Amino acid sequence: MAWFEHLNISPLCQSIIIDQVQSLALEQKHIIQCGVNYGKEAFTIYRRNPDMHMLLFTIKGRGMLSSTDKQWDLQPGHVIYVPPGYENGFDINPDDNNDLIWDMAWVMLEQHNYWDQRLPHEITYHQSQSGELLFQTISCLQQALCLSYPLADQLSTNITEQLCLLVANRTAPHSPLALQRLEHVFQHAKRQLHHPWQVKDLAAMYPCSEPHLHRLCQQYYNHAPIERLTHLRMEHAAGLLTTTSWPIQHISDFCGYPNPTNFSTRFKVWSSFSPRQFRTRFQTKS
Repeated sequence: MAWFEHLNISPLCQSIIIDQVQSLALEQKHIIQCGVNYGKEAFTIYRRNPDMHMLLFTIKGRGMLSSTDKQWDLQPGHVIYVPPGYENGFDINPDDNNDLIWDMAWVMLEQHNYWDQRLPHEITYHQSQSGELLFQTISCLQQALCLSYPLADQLSTNITEQLCLLVANRTAPHSPLALQRLEHVFQHAKRQLHHPWQVKDLAAMYPCSEPHLHRLCQQYYNHAPIERLTHLRMEHAAGLLTTTSWPIQHISDFCGYPNPTNFSTRFKVWSSFSPRQFRTRFQTKS
């Protein structure tokens, strides 16, 4: 391919870009820039000899990165890392992407011993659980920098530390993909424990059949899907009982049990205490 530096960014794209001029904390951590991009219609950048480490975390839609001898399909939940000196270009991937969108978070790092020793020496592409949190972290950093001194500096320092942690731990843990997807299902359910979840709802989020979800839960949790959900509800109820003064009826409703008698029975099976006994014994003293 004829490799030349160019860019083509549609007016429909929206970006947040933060650099060392805006944040001293980035300079101290040898981060050249970080940002988020809501790509739409066209977002194309080609570089001949980049002099920085680059990481692109895909959040939504699809992107594509090309080097001189290979292409990568950039999908949500993945990160691609490109070391300094690698000619590359990236743009929106139209395959299975009718809306032509590519939302991503990106970080550019200096060639410095701090990063040179922590990052590989070739292009790598992996699953990552850090992308969405990095996306939110960069948005928070932008908001923090709009505040007054010294709060802006203090917050940006703390947020930049989190950004560095996410970059250093960018790849997914070495757990099976099936378990990662299963955890995603129950994390989603955990955000709405008051909802009357059924196995078919949980299976649809995976997505898989109900029998297959049963097999997965038995394999990884050693119990059925509803038992897993009950465990999450009881854990949350225990936290509310010990850290709040909410009436037990409210806690029962919040954890998905409109009938407080049913809640009390299940909680006693789980903890060996009634909710009232549990609160009396374990409630945090102020």
